Amino acid sequence: MEISNWIQHHANCSPEKIALYFEGRRISYAQFEYRIAHLAGGLVQTLKVNTGDRVAYLGENAHELLELLFACARIGAIFVPLNARMTIEQHRYYLENSNPRCVFVEAPFSSHVDACIQDSGIKKIDFGNIGAKKSGSTQMCDLISRSKAIPADRYLPDSTPVMIAYTSGSTGMPKGAVLSNETLFYSAINAVQLAKMTADDHILTNLPMFHVGGLTVQTLPALHIGAAVTIHREFDAEATLHDIENKRITVYLPLPKISRALTSHKNWHSADISSLRITQTGSTIVPLSVMTPWTERNIPAQQIYGLTEALPPVIGLPLDESETMAGSMGKPSMYCEVRLVDKNNSTVKTGERGEIWLKGPCVFKEYWNNPQATEKSFTGDWFHTGDIAHADENGYLYMDDRLKNIIIVGSSNVYPADLEHILSECDDIAEAAVVGRPDAEYGEVPVACIQVKQGHSMTAEQVNRLFQGKLATYQYPQEILFVDSFPRTSLGKIQKTEVGQMVQNL
Repeated sequence: MEISNWIQHHANCSPEKIALYFEGRRISYAQFEYRIAHLAGGLVQTLKVNTGDRVAYLGENAHELLELLFACARIGAIFVPLNARMTIEQHRYYLENSNPRCVFVEAPFSSHVDACIQDSGIKKIDFGNIGAKKSGSTQMCDLISRSKAIPADRYLPDSTPVMIAYTSGSTGMPKGAVLSNETLFYSAINAVQLAKMTADDHILTNLPMFHVGGLTVQTLPALHIGAAVTIHREFDAEATLHDIENKRITVYLPLPKISRALTSHKNWHSADISSLRITQTGSTIVPLSVMTPWTERNIPAQQIYGLTEALPPVIGLPLDESETMAGSMGKPSMYCEVRLVDKNNSTVKTGERGEIWLKGPCVFKEYWNNPQATEKSFTGDWFHTGDIAHADENGYLYMDDRLKNIIIVGSSNVYPADLEHILSECDDIAEAAVVGRPDAEYGEVPVACIQVKQGHSMTAEQVNRLFQGKLATYQYPQEILFVDSFPRTSLGKIQKTEVGQMVQNL
């Protein structure tokens, strides 16, 4: 199950096969293994990194991120990818929380790290491939070129921590989910099975790999199976369509916001995307309107579900049912059990809404240095996701909302996602978010925040008419607010906490 063994295996069996494409570079599995083995040596021999020590990374997507992850796994160190979208103060929180022995940093973030690690004893390592070498600095390229290789010949327990993945921070301070060799291994198996991935596939990764969405849904599974991965530093619609066409990408993960950007791009209809045999999407409730442009071009759009703490896909829609069961998250993956429970922790009946509880080897076991949050998140071995779903008579699961998003109007539950689904079907609306606002009479009432498509216009009266005959009147929004944009997480998800705060401050 040790993930660094994956690369050594493919280097032995298919040394010349290309593992990674990145900004003009082609890195074979043999070259990938060489860099991992020598970087592992540099961590131990030069930086004195020991088993259990944390090693942080701050930068955009790059092959160095993957090399550092596998090198850490090889020596039993814990890889800590930091959210590159955060501020200096937020980076300081990450570093203080994880207390790494060293942090590898891309040039644009070097000053962030300098401001965060003063008098901390944390060593800064520059990539060494951007800009001139600074006097006295340690370079990643030197660690690789001057260190003795460490092969994948030591066997660590499956429970050995490999990575601390921080939650997106959409509500409260981010928590660090500790992911083990076992967690990453079974997640990769789930993903390979769901996507029917083989060594002949070519994956495009442009979601940020400091988050599990970009790292574990397709990238690590592809490397586990011996496929090729093209890495983009960040998402760019034109570059994405270009590489799908010219590199003949076969598997791609466009989350809803990215999917909208691609399918509305001027090159969408002219780009040859026929090489794609599957797209996957998730991370939030997925309107059918997000998937339809793909299926109209005969590309299966497969919905998946997972979290930082329970690596996607813990639930996924079988590939051959992506069209007939569109709108469903699918069924539990092979190595994950799912329960839907009510507020009394009892399993709900078919068709009833309940919180998703998960159990299995692809689920994390603890938050880093946060036993209180860990205890609160589990009942026995069952992890409480905070997400609400229901199942049909055939066991297909459907996402309904986040537990914390529920608005209680009088004594009745209002699920914002019910309203957002109706709003998403309106051609004049780009995006919408429904949040609760305190109310003297009802306790809470729904407020709908609407972003109208460019060149379109709507009135509050027109918005309210969308709900007529579809929802009970108590579920209607009591106020309509038109906004220019929404606050978002690094994955493009709308930050409901900040939207709620904005509404309350008006």
